[in-house]
Parts: sequence; structure tokens; C-alpha cells
Amino acid sequence: MTICSSAFGKASAVESIRAVSQIYSPMSRWYSKSALATSTAKTAPYNGQKKHHKSDEFTSQRELFVNILNANATKRDAKQFLARFKLPGEKPTSLSSKSNQDQAAGRQNQHDHSQKLGVNLGGLYSPGRAIAEAPQFVRQEMAEQTMPKDVMSTALVCLRTPEKLEEDTLDGLALTLSQLVKLDMHIVVVIGDGRVNGNTAENNISLKLNVDRQARRLCEAIEKHNQAAARYVDGALEVDKKPNGEATNLRVAVPRLVLGPLRQSTITIVSSFAYTTIGELVTIKTADTMSTLTEYLSSNSKNASAVDSSDIEASEISVDRIIVLDEAGGIPSKARRDGAHVFINLRQEYSSILDELSEYASCNRVGPGHYPGRSTVYDRQQDNLRLLQRCLAKLSSASSAIIISPQEAAASSGFLRRPRGSETGAGTRRQKNPLIHNLLTNKPMISSSLPVARLPNTSAARSNGDSHLAWQAPTLVKRGMPLEIIPNPHRGNRWEESGWMSPRDGFTTLELDKDPRIDFPRLLHLIEDSFRKKLNVEHYLNRIKGKVAGVIVAGNYEGGAILTWEQPPGTSDPLRLVPYLDKFAVLQSSQGSSGVADILFQSMVRSCFPNGVCWRSRKDNPVNKWYFERASASWQIPESMWTMFWTGEGVVENGDRFEDYLGVCKTVIPSFYSKNQE
Repeated sequence: MTICSSAFGKASAVESIRAVSQIYSPMSRWYSKSALATSTAKTAPYNGQKKHHKSDEFTSQRELFVNILNANATKRDAKQFLARFKLPGEKPTSLSSKSNQDQAAGRQNQHDHSQKLGVNLGGLYSPGRAIAEAPQFVRQEMAEQTMPKDVMSTALVCLRTPEKLEEDTLDGLALTLSQLVKLDMHIVVVIGDGRVNGNTAENNISLKLNVDRQARRLCEAIEKHNQAAARYVDGALEVDKKPNGEATNLRVAVPRLVLGPLRQSTITIVSSFAYTTIGELVTIKTADTMSTLTEYLSSNSKNASAVDSSDIEASEISVDRIIVLDEAGGIPSKARRDGAHVFINLRQEYSSILDELSEYASCNRVGPGHYPGRSTVYDRQQDNLRLLQRCLAKLSSASSAIIISPQEAAASSGFLRRPRGSETGAGTRRQKNPLIHNLLTNKPMISSSLPVARLPNTSAARSNGDSHLAWQAPTLVKRGMPLEIIPNPHRGNRWEESGWMSPRDGFTTLELDKDPRIDFPRLLHLIEDSFRKKLNVEHYLNRIKGKVAGVIVAGNYEGGAILTWEQPPGTSDPLRLVPYLDKFAVLQSSQGSSGVADILFQSMVRSCFPNGVCWRSRKDNPVNKWYFERASASWQIPESMWTMFWTGEGVVENGDRFEDYLGVCKTVIPSFYSKNQE
């Protein structure tokens, strides 16, 4: 007996190169236009000098190509990414061509009329050729035409405590940001000091001087890699101040300072400081600055009179990414081997993760050298999560955010992995760039539904010298979708759920078509849309009657899973009931980067059946690659068209359990109509 437990590898090199060519071709055309626009711009960068040299272009291009290859984007990812570069629609038909079409139609009608009469009148009653082909001047009202607006995809970046970054780290981070610009991402960086000390004049000036120094450092680093350079914007934000000193009504008072450089692909740097109407300097919390800029940039009701450039007015801004660069790294998780959440569905997990971080912070304040008022790294991670909750709530569901340490973003660019100037030579395998990977795929670096055994072992990596894994893994955050599990698997512990329990008498009472918590018509549409087949509803309901363990519904029935308790053949013992994944469906419109499948699978294996579950799939099912990566093992059922998958440990060692799984997967009768029956 052979057990197949290996996951599918990466896509072939040829397919990866094709994906790169598809992605980068429109990029190169856009970037040449962007560079031309930048060279003819009226305004100059912050320090007026560009340090980008042609000798660095080859290295920069090579870095970008390698990072795109390492992202391993699929065809679906490339298609979704390239949709941002669609050409404007076809031009409307001109009046002259329309007039010619009308004349041709008139001549055809006359010819048809003479044919109906049955008499060949020749050209007696037809207009002369010269008259017919003579130009006619017809007065018609011109339809109002509007030029298609250019959409600027924008990333809002929060850089915390830049004064702690070494020069090499800052240089690598600048390279990564410049590569995002080459991939048509317009960037606004908010530098936050993280301290608001009473807003006294002395404190504000001291903090402002420090932020100014860090902004200049970042500008100089970016100008080495980005042709459009960077600009530090000061004085764009305005705030009102109450008599008690509290700042309120933060707003963008001078839009041109932010939108002007943004339009030219210049990386715009904004500090968390604002001025009152009388010129008083006020320190603003970084979260408030990020929230205000997110709301302003994503709003379509900009004040046109405040912007004196027609190019800017003709552009729509789409805030697609929120990036938080914090040395604390991603959000930690006690349930994962790498110690971090790789994906957070805010609508499902926001409150529970905040409670988890609060508990971590409380435990961290106890012990020698700690005191109750001490701020911990977990407090900062709570602040980061609250910041993303505020920002993503103002954006579309397609937008996402990522929390990553500056060291991780810089190291992944390759600058910290080899000496400057060395363009060839052997070395360790390059790390993926999380920011470029997220831009191309809108997915986390590691799937959140992968089993723990297939996650990278951080401690082992440290001992092998891979120091970049010492930083907390990046966390991808999306506004996400609600998740409903019927029945609720929670039974006390907030994080360690024991899952659904098998019925003592061997039968369940949950019925899909009668339970008021389940919208069965929509569930049926979801199944048929996902499988592209018609379901024999009567046969299916009869087959699973008394067996339904539960249902998982993601979003507005965008995805769903039906799980059952199946009786192995040859026994009626309730203790041998097998947890079985009967249906796993995702709407075709939601397949891809939305993460619906990962959310469903993660809930199934961690909340509903944490001790293991089995399922089967046809051997030619293209989804099997995804199943192979997430299953503990698989088995090709002999003399059948099925492959059996399962999760959990000890299935093979426990021979009876394996035989029960195999017996169920062999005997389950399909309920879909065949093509002939449809």
C-alpha cells in the first residue's frame, strides 16, 4: 500500500515566464509614459536632485523580474491584475460613416421593393450614381462624449519609527517601494513617530524635527531606485483645536500637495502633523492620519477648485492596498506553528483576535522588569489591527492590507542577501517579496488553510542561518465576509474548539430544506454553479437524511460546505461514524483571490472537525492540486475514478479507521444528473 502525502510543486518555469511577460509587457509601456511625464513635470522632488543612474537600471530591472517570477502568479491572478490596464472602449461611430450606412440601407430598400413588384425598371426610378454618391450635409445633434478617466491604483503606507532602521534596511525598503511604482502602484507614505506627548509646542517641534530628518533619509534612499523620485509634503493637513487642546476635524487642506506628486508617480511622503488655521503645529496620531487620507483619496467628491491641474481632475483614485511597516511584524497566533496569522478575515475574526492580543499583552506585563503601565509589542499590534479596521471599512471589499516588518520587506528585495554590485554568482534561494506577491495575487504568502505540518519551521530556519525568518511573518488583512457555522461548534474555550460531536444514536436531526437558518434555494444555486452540474435534489436529500453534521456558509452564499456523518459499510455501530465532506462549493465569480475557499477549509478543519475529516474527488478534477496541498495524505482508490483525501493524524496507523474511510468513499452514491439526463 502506498500513501501519497506530497503536495504539488510550483508551476513550470515556462508558465511562470509567460505570466511575467503578460504582466510586465503593459507595465513597460506604462512606465515609459510615466517616466516621460515625470521628466516634463513642472515641479521637482524634495531636494531637487535625482540620484538614479543608468548603470543601476539593469540591476533594478533584474530585481523586478526575479521578484515577479518568485511571486508565482497564476493565470487567473495575471488576468485579474491586467484588468487594471484595459484600453478605453471603442470610439463611437462618426456621423459621416453613419450617413453612408443610411444611404446604403436606402438603396438596398429600393432594390428590394423593385424585386417585389416583379418588374425590372432598371435605373429609371433610382437616383443617379453621381447623385447617390454625392456628399450630403446633414445637421444632427452631437452626442455628448466623455473621455474615459484614468484610474490611479494607490497604496497607502504607514511607516512606524523609521529612526530605528539601519541604512541597508532603508535602502532595501526603498527598492521594494520603487518596484511597486514600476508595477503601476502610486504610493503615499505616512511617517508616524508613535508618540503624542501632550501637544505642547516644545514637544511638537522636537518630534517634527525628528520626522523631517527621517523623511529626508527616505527620500534620498528612494531617489536611488525610482526615476520619479520622492517628495516630502509638509503643510497639506489642517486641523481644528478645541479649547481643551483636543484636535478635531482633521482634513486635507491643500490637495495639490498630495495629488500633484501622486499623479507623476512620485512617492509622496506625509508626516503625522497638521496645522491649525492660525498656523499652530499639532501632532496627530498616525491612525487618524491614515484614516483621513484613506477617506480623502477614496472619495469621488474632491473639490475641483482646490486642484489646479486638469490631469489630476481627470483621474480617479482607487486605494487598493494599505501597508503597515512595523518592526513588530505580523499578528501573532498561538494556533500556528510559525507563530503568526497569515490571513485575517476581519468580519469573522476581528473581535476574537483583539481579545487574544489583549491576553498576550496582559501576560507580557507580568514578571520581573515589567510594570502594569508598560506598553508591549502586543499593544502596538492591537493598534495596527484597529488602524486597518478603520481604513478598510472605508474601501471596497476588493482592497486589502498587509502588516509586515520593514526588515522583512527590505530583505525580500534581495539587497540584504548579497553585496552591492554583485549581479551574478551562487547564493541561497531568494525569498519571495511579500509586497509584490500581494500586489500581483492579493493573497497571503502562505495559504491560511495549509496544515500545520507544511508550514515553515521558524526555529529550524534560524538555526540554519535564515535570519530573515526571525521576523514575524507578514499578515494579510481583508474586510472579508461573515461566516456562519450551523450548528455552532463553540463549547467554552474561545480558541480551542472541540468541534462537532457524532450523534449517540447514529442519526442527526438537521435537514437542509427545512432548517430556518439555511436558505436552501441559494445553497442549491451555489452547488450547481460551482460544480457546473444539475443536482438531483430529491435523491440527494434522501441520501443525506439523518446524516447531516453541519453546514458552513461564507458571505452571502458565496461559498459553502456540507458535512455529514457516514456509516461505513457492514456495520451499524455509531462509534464508527466517519466525518465526511460531502459538498465543497464556491461560486465561480468568487473563485480566485477572494479567499473564500481558504476561509471555508480553515473553518472545517479547525472548528468543525479538528480531529480529521475525509472526502473524495474525481481523479481528473483540476481542484485536486489544491486538495493535495491541504490534505494530510491521499489514496488512489483502485478500480475507480476517485481519489480519497483526509486530514488528521494516525489514519494509516489505525487500520480500521483507514478501512472505514475507504469504505465510505467507495460507496457514496453521486446525486448529480449526467449530461444525458440534463
